[in-house]
Amino acid sequence: MCLGGGGGGGAPAVDPDVEIEQENQEAEEQRKKDKAKQKQLEETVARKRGGSGMPSLLTSQAGGIGYYNETL
Repeated sequence: MCLGGGGGGGAPAVDPDVEIEQENQEAEEQRKKDKAKQKQLEETVARKRGGSGMPSLLTSQAGGIGYYNETL
C-alpha cells in the first residue's frame, strides 16, 4: 500500500529565456524605485532649503532696508 505520490516530485524545468526576462523586469522595476527615491530625496532637500535665501529687493512686497516706505 503506497501513500506518497511517488514519481518525479519537484518543480518543472524553467525555460532560460523566461527566467532572463523575469530578471530583466525585476532589474527595471528596481531602477524605477531607485529613481523615484532619488527624486523624492531631491524634492525634500529643496523644500528644506527653500526659505533660507534672502528675498529680492525688487520683487518683494515691502522692499528692503534701502527702500523705506512710510506708509507701512
